[in-house]
Amino acid sequence: MSKAEEGQFWDLVDAFIEKANDACDEADPGIVSAALLNAAARFNAFVVASSSIDRKEYIDEIESAQKYLTGRYAELVRDNLDDYRDNYKVYIRPDDEEAP
Repeated sequence: MSKAEEGQFWDLVDAFIEKANDACDEADPGIVSAALLNAAARFNAFVVASSSIDRKEYIDEIESAQKYLTGRYAELVRDNLDDYRDNYKVYIRPDDEEAP
């Protein structure tokens, strides 16, 4: 990824998070989270399908795309959960007692 693409990538990440945060003003964060997850899944299915030459190639790619996407999601969730664990007092609540 070029420096320009990396900047564009993080700008998009921040814009999606901002949109989700704004949605939490009107909806429960759990619903916003579920909707964002569903939207990501739908968009990723579209990207895989639209990148295929034809329906046969798409069908052949479904399994590998699912493994890649779910594996990548698992890595990203773990990284972010670890980040929030390590920075809980900064991100969430500074007066939280130290966990064991």
